[in-house]
Amino acid sequence: MNIAEWTIRNRVTSLTIFALIIVAGIMTFRNIPRQEDPDFIIRTAMITTVFPGASPQKVEELVTDKLEEKIREMAEVETVTSESLSGLSLISVDVYESIKDVTPIWTKLRNKVDDAMPDLPAEAGKPMVNDEFGDVFGFLIAVTGDGYSYREVEDYADMVRNKLMTVDGIAKVDRWGRQEERVFIEFSNARFAELGLSPFMLQSIIRAQNTIQPSGQIFANPERINLRASGEFNSVDDIRNMNLRKPGGKDSIALEDVTTIHRGFKEPPSTMVRYNGQDCILLAVSMAVGNNISEVGQRLRDKSDEVLASLPVGIGLDYVIYTPDYVDEAVDGFVINLGQSFIFVVAVMLLFAGLRVGLICGALVPMAMLACIAFMPMFDVFLQRISIASMIIALGILVDNGVVVSENILVQLEAGADRMTAVKRTVSELSFPLLAASLTTIFAFLPIPLAPSSAGEYCVSLFIVITITLLASWLLSMTMVPMMCYGLLKPQPSEQTFSGRIYRTYRSLLTAALKQRTVFMGIILILCALSFWGFRFVPKIFFPPNERAQFMIDFWLPYGTDIRVTSERSAKLEEFLQKDPAFESMVTFIGAGGPRWYLPLDLEQNNENLTTFVVNIDDFDSLPGIMDRTEAELQAHYPDLRYRLKEMMLGPPSGAAIEIRISGDDMTTLYRLRDNIADLLHKQDSVVSVWDDWGNFTKQMVVQVDQNRARRAGLTSADIASSIQMQMSELQVSDFREGDKVIPIVLRTNRNYRDQLDKLLAINVYSSEDNISAPLLQVADIIPEWQPADVRRRDQVRTMTVQADVEGEFASEVLARVKPEIEKLMDSGEWPAGYTLEYGGSDEKSAESQAALMENMPLAMGLLILILVIQFNSIKKPMIIMLTLPPMMLGITPGMVLTQSPFGFMPMLGMISLLGIIVNNAIMLLDRMDLLQKDGMSLADSVVVAALQRSRPIIMTTVTTIIGLAPLIYSGGGMWRPMAILMASGLAGATVLTLLLCPVLYSLFYKVRFKDWRWDPAILESVK
Repeated sequence: MNIAEWTIRNRVTSLTIFALIIVAGIMTFRNIPRQEDPDFIIRTAMITTVFPGASPQKVEELVTDKLEEKIREMAEVETVTSESLSGLSLISVDVYESIKDVTPIWTKLRNKVDDAMPDLPAEAGKPMVNDEFGDVFGFLIAVTGDGYSYREVEDYADMVRNKLMTVDGIAKVDRWGRQEERVFIEFSNARFAELGLSPFMLQSIIRAQNTIQPSGQIFANPERINLRASGEFNSVDDIRNMNLRKPGGKDSIALEDVTTIHRGFKEPPSTMVRYNGQDCILLAVSMAVGNNISEVGQRLRDKSDEVLASLPVGIGLDYVIYTPDYVDEAVDGFVINLGQSFIFVVAVMLLFAGLRVGLICGALVPMAMLACIAFMPMFDVFLQRISIASMIIALGILVDNGVVVSENILVQLEAGADRMTAVKRTVSELSFPLLAASLTTIFAFLPIPLAPSSAGEYCVSLFIVITITLLASWLLSMTMVPMMCYGLLKPQPSEQTFSGRIYRTYRSLLTAALKQRTVFMGIILILCALSFWGFRFVPKIFFPPNERAQFMIDFWLPYGTDIRVTSERSAKLEEFLQKDPAFESMVTFIGAGGPRWYLPLDLEQNNENLTTFVVNIDDFDSLPGIMDRTEAELQAHYPDLRYRLKEMMLGPPSGAAIEIRISGDDMTTLYRLRDNIADLLHKQDSVVSVWDDWGNFTKQMVVQVDQNRARRAGLTSADIASSIQMQMSELQVSDFREGDKVIPIVLRTNRNYRDQLDKLLAINVYSSEDNISAPLLQVADIIPEWQPADVRRRDQVRTMTVQADVEGEFASEVLARVKPEIEKLMDSGEWPAGYTLEYGGSDEKSAESQAALMENMPLAMGLLILILVIQFNSIKKPMIIMLTLPPMMLGITPGMVLTQSPFGFMPMLGMISLLGIIVNNAIMLLDRMDLLQKDGMSLADSVVVAALQRSRPIIMTTVTTIIGLAPLIYSGGGMWRPMAILMASGLAGATVLTLLLCPVLYSLFYKVRFKDWRWDPAILESVK
């Protein structure tokens, strides 16, 4: 008793199992977590080290290099990139993508950083390791206050944050836009000189009073009591009322009588955030792993509405980013596409196979889909862009199983067999061939989960979904389909004559190809060569943009620009954007790139000259218009800045469209080579902007201390540096503690005397040991000096990256023209020895991801061939099947070139899927030949008859697959349209090849002679 017979004889049990699959699938579909895109691991950590006062080159030499040396000792580290700026070192550490668990790696990284600390300068701060660089904050909430002070808005934001943290499913809530508080003590040099005071004297007095330290213990039998001496500041008034004693006298004076004391915020601020042009505190909310973002979003919105109702009038809570909206839109859109594909497939089945067979095959589709959905959560696969589209990809393949089984049962019934015999014989004949066909397709996708790349990780759900769907389809084809055929199909004996017009035309073409097989194979070889040659004209892209109704602007003023100037210039662009008819809302990060609110974001590092705009618009169709208007505005009114307008990209981050890295030691040479590369890019009409990551040189004023003169004046270099810092900006002297806040108390001169270049020439510098001072120019010379604003390195070598954005064509097309010119430059005498060049950006990411897939392709092909060898117990037949694969390019190349569809990671997966379909068809065709030969038919006759018998199922599978892809071709967007076009065009060509090339190859391998062969309808008598 085979599985089909058991299913039919145990109908109640079988129907119960099928009902459970339906219920489980529906229940899972209703409760399964939803995502816009699948998760992938961000394998990057950031190390930040402050080195106040040091130039970029000093930071590079004394901090960055020391840390990089230790980090490079880790075998898990793939790439170390660094930025050395004025007073700051930023190091980015990327580990190999083959590493799945990065937590122990980051622990090891922290240990290496600790090992490097003894080698760092004493003046450098402790390196801070941020391994939460990949956290995604799916909700951004702007807290604004109309008529409220900044401190009041921050207090309300803290209250809101505490409330939101209580929502089930929330992991953390970060605050952006918070300003650093200060207690300012402002003094006048003249007034201090009059009283015989110095700033350092005041610093010592404040530190001595404002202290918390143990005062010992006393024994009071039977207790031991701690002693504490008071003195710390409990309020700002305590600071104002602190008494100072004049040097050399007994009189004292209140601190507020000789200084101005007030509470405020750091000037200038480090970063700022605005919502629709208004200052705000931005709450970035991330979801805990394993939750349904739609459900968490609803709970969060309910809580925020509740909190808003309790806030005073004027305090606003506005969602800038609400990810569930995008998730629901993406998932619902793909579910609609899936439903359309299902309807189209069933319609084609009804048209080709009639009502009964059409209903049987049509029933297989939702059952296989529901079975897949029921099992998806077991493999941590949820409803998202990739998993749903995978079901659409699998439609044509899974329908093939049902078509083959129902067709074969129908043929058996027409030949006179009873229903049970027809079912049993069909399942016995087809169970392993169909399983082999499904396994070959699954193995074709095996490189995806094995690929050590973010792109492979991004698409791993495709392999899981297709595997579950195909195995479910095979099992249902062995159970449910035979049971439905047993109940719905009736024995109607008839002769299979293949006498229709389509059959006659196909038989004539096949006979001609078999008789002139040398000519036929020559034509195929020529067409294949042309197709492979023509594929070079297909545009290449890694991942396309996401069709979100939003875009971003990264906006850089020249390096060295004050953040307040950056803020003013950004405000003008904000005004322009808010007047646009497509505008809805906007958040602006000044001096920062903002949080990672979308997983594929390529975040910019903080800098005073940077502004990042996130702009929401009314509809995706409005995006080209508003981006064009914004670009025109930037070109017309912001000629001195660099900018990037960016759509939201899909897939792992890949940087700029074009990135060309130049590595070497000498800075001047790097800038010269940069100019050469930039000139070549500027000549390309489609290149809209070219920039580099080092930026312009910036000025610094070097206070060149004459040590002899300084010593004679009783001053040290530290005295001079602290005096300048105190008078030109601020110097922290102590802390003011208020509840859980620790607020720096800083000393600085009055506004009229600080932060001005002309005042620098007139200031006095003070000794920290003695109450003496001297004019700065008496002990030092002030020399202007130019320096690179940002020294970047890659794997411990100075590296400058020339970047470009492209409009109107793909980056791959631009690079195809530019690379030969660059090669000429490198071969010329202008390119110095020891300087290397590499291509990065989407070009590099695409190459790496494709290489990662290809790395495991031999294993996949080996398993595929093994299955074929087991199926046929032959070497020749697997060779025949494999030789039918390359000619699929005959359909792919024209389809991609004519539609100008780009080839990237997703079309590559479509090509793998196409490979599986072609192998499936070839397996079933060759298996039919074997069955006919076992029934006594000659080799020549079996080749033609098997092709005729399999032609209708193959064509039906082709048409259903192409029709099933129609929704993706029509509305799949940049992500799925190119892949669907590749599969549809490739499958159309591959079908012809399977029906013609496979029989011709069989005749060649088995030396079947067709020179004198003639068609005789009597051949079909042996089929019975």
